[in-house]
Formats: sequence, C-alpha cells, structure tokens
Amino acid sequence: MPSWTVTEPLSLDLEEPVSRLHVRVYGSRLNVVGTDGPVRLEVDRAGALPLIVSVEDGELRIRHERPNSWPWILQPLWWWLVGLRKGGAQISVAVPYATPADLTVVSGPVVVSSVRADLAVECTSGRVALLGVTGRIKASVVSGPIESLGCAGELRLETVSGEITVADLAATRLYAKTVSGALTADLDNPPHDTDLAVETVSGEITVRVREDSDLTVELAAVGGRVSTDFPTLGAPGRWQKALRGQLGAGTGRLTATAVSGRVTLLRRPVDDEF
Repeated sequence: MPSWTVTEPLSLDLEEPVSRLHVRVYGSRLNVVGTDGPVRLEVDRAGALPLIVSVEDGELRIRHERPNSWPWILQPLWWWLVGLRKGGAQISVAVPYATPADLTVVSGPVVVSSVRADLAVECTSGRVALLGVTGRIKASVVSGPIESLGCAGELRLETVSGEITVADLAATRLYAKTVSGALTADLDNPPHDTDLAVETVSGEITVRVREDSDLTVELAAVGGRVSTDFPTLGAPGRWQKALRGQLGAGTGRLTATAVSGRVTLLRRPVDDEF
C-alpha cells in the first residue's frame, strides 16, 4: 500500500488506479475536479498537522490523523482546539470523472467540479460549491452556504445556517432545505418526471422555472406569503398563504414550503434559439 506523509507543498502524479476518493481534513481548503487525465494531488500549502495520503484497493485516502491519545468522547473537542488551528492545508485533487467521492472538511471551503459519480460532502463551517456535477449528490453544511451550478442527477442539499443557491439545474430529484437562510433555485430544463422539493424554516424561497415546464406546483408559507407570475396558477403579484396548480402536463412536481418567510415562483422565458 503506497502512502505518503505530507508536511510541505507537494505535487504528486499517482500511477495506481483510483476508483474512489475519501477525504477528511481540518481547517483546510479542498478542490476536487473530474478529469480524463492521470490522478494528481497538489498540496499548495501544508499546515502544522501532517496530511496522510494512501492508496489501498483503489481508494485514495487523504486525511489528517486523528489523535489516538485522546478518548473518543473528547475527540470532537480536539478538532476545535487542535485540528482547526494546525490543519491549514490547501489541497487540490484531480480524479477520473466517474470516481465516487466522500469528502469531509471540518471548517474550510469545498469546491467540486465535473465529477460524474456519487458524491457526499460534509462541511462543519465553510462554503460548498458544486459545479457541473452529475450523479447522486448529497451536501450538508452546519454554518455556511451551498452553491450548485449546472448539476444533474439526484441532489440533496441541507444547511443549518446559510443560503442555498441552485442554478441551471437539470436534475431528476432535488431536495433542498435551510433552517436559517434564503433558498434560491433557477431551474433550466428539468426532465418531465422531475421531483423538486425546497423548504426553509426561517428564510425566503425564490424559484424560477421555464414557462414551458410540466410541473404540478404546491407552494405554502405558514408565517409569510406566496406569489407567482404564472397567470395559470394565480393572479400575478397577489400574495396568498398557499397556492396549488399545474404547469403544462404536470408530470413533474414542485413543492416549496417556508415556515417563516415568503415563497415566490417566477417565470423564465424559453430561449428562442432553442
């Protein structure tokens, strides 16, 4: 099993085949990109805490070592007292397009682009950006925003404190939830059987869909108001508590719910060139 202990900047081309990526780091920046070239690891900056890199049975693992001397019940405290202060790495990884990835960053931004496989991202505090990712995608953040641009497949996006922004989405499934934060979704041309569900506890929801979409629509705001500029769904500009209706054939589904906040459904013109 080839392995490396990284304590300074490093560029590494891996000859071993990689079929899965697993990352767990503290207080670091992580960039992952899908490519048709060789697997490549670049550490532009290494913190005081060494990075352990290994390849075993096709899995590329990049991690900050956990403290064996601390009882497991105290290890979360170690993350905050030691890991975040000594992590400080800046990591970029290029893997084949179809490489599933499991990424955990305790404090720090994560950017994933052009991956076409199952993806799970967990971030305690930081920004998560998903660019052109396709597959079964799950991203969760405790404190910080999630941005998704040009993604497809099945997406599940959740934040406790932070905004969620989705643009140019062509997914079959979308579930997006914020506890405290706004949620904005601009949908490109979702498949006819798409299932889109967005909700927030405290925040505003704004959704824009193409005017030729085929969706059954359900919008509700418990402590706020709902409005749309689709004439077939309701009077444009009129505020209501709930709204139900159908766009086109109604083969897909869109539900948007806000406990405290407004829900707005906007109409996106179809580009004449298409």
